[in-house]
Amino acid sequence: MDIKLFILWAVIVLCSVPILIQLARMIGSIIDLIRTTSCSIKDFSTEVVNTVRVANRILSTVDGMVVILRELIASLKELGSGARKLVETLKDSSKYVTKLLGQLSGLIAVIKSTIGIFTKGEKKKGGTDDRPQDREDERG
Repeated sequence: MDIKLFILWAVIVLCSVPILIQLARMIGSIIDLIRTTSCSIKDFSTEVVNTVRVANRILSTVDGMVVILRELIASLKELGSGARKLVETLKDSSKYVTKLLGQLSGLIAVIKSTIGIFTKGEKKKGGTDDRPQDREDERG
């Protein structure tokens, strides 16, 4: 039985050597894969960190723009309110100017009629008429 056991062990060893060699190669490939993956993971994590930094800068820029946009919208609302007040004031001013012009035209009409009355009164009292026709008649 010793010989059968020896032969059995020899067959097992001879059959297991290629399996062990293949297992050693597979373990070596796994180790290389782990090393490559480790480097890739380091590179990947570096890229993720850089991407997050860039995204944070973009977000802070966008936040700043949102603040500026809110201020702009508030300013535009105030400008619109001021414009409405200006339009109301201009409407009131145009009414005032229209009334003023109406009163001024009335005043001018009164002044004309007053001047007309005074000139007619002078003609009746023997005043001179400043028209050029009358002057030529007096000379000639």
